[in-house]
Amino acid sequence: MRSISRAPKFLQMLAAIGAAALLAILAAGSVARAAITTVPGAIVFVGTDSNIYYCAGNCADPKCLTCPTEGMHVRRDAGIIDAAFLTAADEAPHNAEYGWPTFSPDGKRLAYSSAARTSHGPSFAVWVYDLAKHEATQVFESRTERIIYLAWLSDARHLSFLLSEPVGMSLMLAEVKESAPIRIVTSGMPLYFDWGRSPGTLAVHMVANNSERTEQVSLMSLTPTSQQVDRVLSRGRSPFKTPCWSPDGKHLAYIVNNHAESNLVVADADGKNPRSIVSLPVGENSFEWAPDSTHIAYSTAIISQDPVFHGIKMVDIVEANSKWITQDPVAAYFISPDSRYLAFVGVPEDKPYYSWGLVDLKTGKQKMLGNFITTNDSATAYRFFDQLAVSHTIWSPDSSAFVFAGVRLLKDPQQALGMAPPPSVMVMPIDGGDPKLIGNGTVAFFSPAPAR
Repeated sequence: MRSISRAPKFLQMLAAIGAAALLAILAAGSVARAAITTVPGAIVFVGTDSNIYYCAGNCADPKCLTCPTEGMHVRRDAGIIDAAFLTAADEAPHNAEYGWPTFSPDGKRLAYSSAARTSHGPSFAVWVYDLAKHEATQVFESRTERIIYLAWLSDARHLSFLLSEPVGMSLMLAEVKESAPIRIVTSGMPLYFDWGRSPGTLAVHMVANNSERTEQVSLMSLTPTSQQVDRVLSRGRSPFKTPCWSPDGKHLAYIVNNHAESNLVVADADGKNPRSIVSLPVGENSFEWAPDSTHIAYSTAIISQDPVFHGIKMVDIVEANSKWITQDPVAAYFISPDSRYLAFVGVPEDKPYYSWGLVDLKTGKQKMLGNFITTNDSATAYRFFDQLAVSHTIWSPDSSAFVFAGVRLLKDPQQALGMAPPPSVMVMPIDGGDPKLIGNGTVAFFSPAPAR
């Protein structure tokens, strides 16, 4: 089996083959036939130039939100300022790279990170772009700590993000407005989390940055002036990542490890009345709530260093009955907003590519939607898909399509590939039609809200 960590950077070079054979295998943008003309929602993606792009409707000309505009610069502290009013301290960063865009729950704003070199040295920042006002505001900047993940809270007014520090990670919380203070919520390594429907509730799985290196899953509550741990759900090694609430906010799911046996547990929203609904094999476990809040898809990777999951099962949280969704090896999976479909990234054995599979959860029928080479950014998203499931989605709001970035393969290559063309952002319809080409990019997401 091939680890997802071996996923190629865009323009990856493998062993060379003839150009004619390569072009016959790769579906570059110039040969892809769009089966859909209108994108069913708004999309944000990171371009191959490391800028952030946004589009909706026909997406014929995605808008670059971070590209420099003549005579205009983005201020570090508030919105946009005319270039004539800039001071030396306001010098715009150069060689900036932007990443990890995420829509607010209402779809009105976008948050993203940046890494840049300025005249003062490195700059790592968090930005929020107002899609109606066409303005970007910087809500955080650090000279030393890189931003590695962003997640909105349910009120669409607060934003959290992880900082990578020399001894671990810190979870930060900011109110998205000018000059608002930044709050350190907790620190640890690893650190996975989910915010509740109330902005003051947090489920977190982490190993604390202390001498004991205690690993635990706990519930926290926050007020404007204080925070505390309300309930410890489990202690000791937990072979999974993210504890998370059901989409309706009524239940909390997490995995515990008791005497070498792992169990998927569902409790009330406040952590009370925990109930084991699945006994899991030894290995690295992942799960994702279905949007209907009545089912959970779960899977196990036996070898944690090679995170290929051995099929996917679905469990009814009331009856605790599980059934196979697919027995194919997979790297990640994503349930549609209407809970009808599950898309998965397949890992064909001894092949230098991935494949998209789709399961109709109502009928149980499975079909393959094509093979592709992924990018490093998308591979990271797949590696941590269960954490990103609480903050990002690849699915369109109407469940008719999903978005991905990479190079589509028209044929099954029988030998190693040569240099691939730039990766494209594509919208894949679930009816099996050809994907719609959006532009060149490395990772992409749909807005959870319908396009306005």
